[in-house]
Amino acid sequence: MRLTVAGMTCPTCEDSLERAIGRLPGVRSVEADLRAGMIDVAFDSPPPEEAAVRRAVEDAGYDLEGMASGSR
Repeated sequence: MRLTVAGMTCPTCEDSLERAIGRLPGVRSVEADLRAGMIDVAFDSPPPEEAAVRRAVEDAGYDLEGMASGSR
């Protein structure tokens, strides 16, 4: 799953989002890329619910602009 996130401005932002999304059930790994404004999420089947991902991003203080599904 690839997420497009607005509001990341520093490496601490990357860490914060990786921790927030990484706590969701079924998530194996999370890799945030500040420069690209993207987050790649690898997960077990089934994938985390879109609403849960959105809530995790927003609760961490960022805006989820887009989500492309698919497992890495």
